[in-house]
Amino acid sequence: MEQNSSQPLRIVVHIGLHKTATRFFQNFVFAQLSGVGVMYNPPEVMALLHAIYKSPGDTSKIEQLEHLLSRYRADFPGQCLLISKPDIPGEMYDAYPEFEDNLQLLYRLMPEAQLLYICRHPADWLHSAYRQSLVKGAAGPIETFLNFRNGSFCAKQSVFANGMRNLPALAFPVSEIDQAGAAIFGREQVTTLCFEHVRENKERVLDLMRELLGLVALPELEPDRVKNRSFSARAIQRFCEGNRVDDAPQQSDTGPGPLLWKWWLKPRRKLRANFIKHVYDKRRYDDWDLLERHGMREQLMAHYDPHYQPLITASAHRLGLD
Repeated sequence: MEQNSSQPLRIVVHIGLHKTATRFFQNFVFAQLSGVGVMYNPPEVMALLHAIYKSPGDTSKIEQLEHLLSRYRADFPGQCLLISKPDIPGEMYDAYPEFEDNLQLLYRLMPEAQLLYICRHPADWLHSAYRQSLVKGAAGPIETFLNFRNGSFCAKQSVFANGMRNLPALAFPVSEIDQAGAAIFGREQVTTLCFEHVRENKERVLDLMRELLGLVALPELEPDRVKNRSFSARAIQRFCEGNRVDDAPQQSDTGPGPLLWKWWLKPRRKLRANFIKHVYDKRRYDDWDLLERHGMREQLMAHYDPHYQPLITASAHRLGLD
């Protein structure tokens, strides 16, 4: 891309979410754009941004980043500052309760930013998040992870349930994040795409990325070699679920101590993950929907469909699929 000094610095911020083709965008698209006038996740910017979101009250770090961004705006007109930080909406295991405050903070820092929000139907997102949690976290059934007890989804009571990180399954703010972004930045500055469309329409998505980044054309991208397959349902059933349903899991806000984690839990979980990935699932990958048990998917679909359908419609329109 030729620089156009008459144009201001373009800022694009990919705010996630987790489990929505983030590695695809970061590795296959964003990381390959440095030669066309795109500054992707500059370390000096990201270090301050991480520190600010870790401690939002640190005014000195905020002032440092504001000064740095002012320098970028002055020094790089016509170029694009691209930031990918999928934890901007907050903590995924708490279902992003801080999303509105975090977006307000982002607006203070970069009011001109174009936001890229990739969402996913919460039922599928929760199913994927559970599988991810098993790679490094404690084993247990999806019922414990989603606080499903006695036929219904319950509120999250603590950080850990039977040693597992867990989620409030009915509190996922999938449409609220989009609405807050539009209310704070303006609808014209928010591009919301659904994971379901991204997965099936990569060429259209790439063309939209080109437009969003202000590029005449994308460079020739290296082939997508991202391999992010989760444990199979058969492996989860055999090695992770244990006693499947516990209607009274032990609740705790305290994780394992550093010595227990370093010398016992971490090595065991790494061994389990490597065995499943490189031996068990490589030999035979039997998979199915774990949410079909007890009608969990049916309950989640009924709860979230009214919130997600408008996003599907808007995403299809943005990609020209309607």
